[in-house]
Amino acid sequence: MRLSARTIGKLLFGAVGLLNVAPGLIALTPSQLATVYGVMSDDVTGTLLLRHRAVMLALLGVALLAAAVMPRLRTPVVIVAAVGKLSFIALVWTTPGAHPKLTPVALADVGALVALGTAAFLLRARTTQVRTAEARTAEARTAEARTTPGRTA
Repeated sequence: MRLSARTIGKLLFGAVGLLNVAPGLIALTPSQLATVYGVMSDDVTGTLLLRHRAVMLALLGVALLAAAVMPRLRTPVVIVAAVGKLSFIALVWTTPGAHPKLTPVALADVGALVALGTAAFLLRARTTQVRTAEARTAEARTAEARTTPGRTA
């Protein structure tokens, strides 16, 4: 079975979306913070901020899942996802003493960026092909209308 570029692009959007939805469970089960991030805090404020981060990641995941099937959402969602992931990666690698459990999370974000870039490329290439074909059809109709008396485009 051969998958089309369009299908692969949508699947990549979906995979990255699910990767972002998963941390949303931490908002419901804060006891998992230590497991995922290596952070165990008695500080209620710190815990709330991490739980809020989990909710924001889940919302981004939902947006990525929606963008998989709604082309008009793709560009803004990819931009937001890329900025979020790049900022986290930069913060992890430039913060001395960052917990080692953050490195795999940052690496997952690197993988997610590669997947999103690939998805955007595959889906944009497909969209461009469709637009080009539509433009050619419209041009052909216009040319035909010009050469056929009494006909309008």
